[in-house]
Amino acid sequence: MTLYHVLGSDIPHHNQTVLRFFNDVMSTESPADAPRRFMVVAAPGTLPACSQLQIEQFASKAALAQAVIARAADRSQRFFFHGQFNPRIWLALLSGKLRRHQAFWHIWGADLYEEGAGLKYQLFYLLRRLAQRRLAHVFATRGDLHFYQQRHPRVPVSLLYFPTRMPDIALPAAAAPDSTMTILLGNSGDRSNRHIEGLQAIRRQFGEQVSVLVPLGYPADNYTYIDEIDAAAQRLFPDGQVTLIRDKLDFSAYLQLLKRCQLGYFMFERQQGIGTLCLLIQATIPFVLNRKNPFWRDLSEQGVPVLFSNDELDATHVAEAQRQLAQCDTTAIAFFAPGYLAGWRHALDLSERSAI
Repeated sequence: MTLYHVLGSDIPHHNQTVLRFFNDVMSTESPADAPRRFMVVAAPGTLPACSQLQIEQFASKAALAQAVIARAADRSQRFFFHGQFNPRIWLALLSGKLRRHQAFWHIWGADLYEEGAGLKYQLFYLLRRLAQRRLAHVFATRGDLHFYQQRHPRVPVSLLYFPTRMPDIALPAAAAPDSTMTILLGNSGDRSNRHIEGLQAIRRQFGEQVSVLVPLGYPADNYTYIDEIDAAAQRLFPDGQVTLIRDKLDFSAYLQLLKRCQLGYFMFERQQGIGTLCLLIQATIPFVLNRKNPFWRDLSEQGVPVLFSNDELDATHVAEAQRQLAQCDTTAIAFFAPGYLAGWRHALDLSERSAI
């Protein structure tokens, strides 16, 4: 009997973070009798060397799903799904090819929410929703658990946070109220960031005396949406206050980008970008969230100040949030290291015990 950890979609940054976390941290924090087994969708040459893990690499989501289904025919096998952006896995759960007792799921956000439009999306969302109640155990942030349990109150759940990379960095404090504020808008080029709504809100709340940086390097080939953002930026900020960053940024380059900012602005309506939020908290840079983003529950529970995009905001409000943020003890925040280790020890004990 074996527990397979499954990274079912090619998301290099997240997948590499999880693999390194298990190899470098959990191998000592929660050692196993044998190397933990991972099934990962990844392009050739993109996975880190992990001597403490046994990693199988798959060229596509379809190939990985096929392998999961084949192994799940042995009902003693178990699978721990990290994130889950693989429709074939949901269909396998729905059809019974993968049984409830075999599947553990750590929610990363996107597969819990339904933002696509059209009949095809609505049909798939209905099927996925039915599949998501057929799970042995679900792990997630406080906000996502609240959302999930409204639909599936009988499925066992536990609090768990993504193992965010937290380098020891020093970033500048927020800008003084009388200076030009540099604002980071969004954390990717995905439409879930609602960049145009964000630009409109920034213009309304802070006027034209701002500099807005918009990272858009992921996903690739997103030209149509970027052109829409560009047109809105030129209309709302005709003097060039908005900089669209079209190239993909590696982690060090992303940190350099954050060093230029005094405020983060995030309009997504679902849990997203916790890694960026953690970096901003660490650097005492305040941020604005959409009130529909359920992660506000986690922030509130941990005493982290948060501003909302539909509130009346100005530089004074930002400065006060920065003052409160500077008083937070980050070592006590549950979604920071080492706070999240207890959740991972529990998750592994529960899932691996079930695999015995």
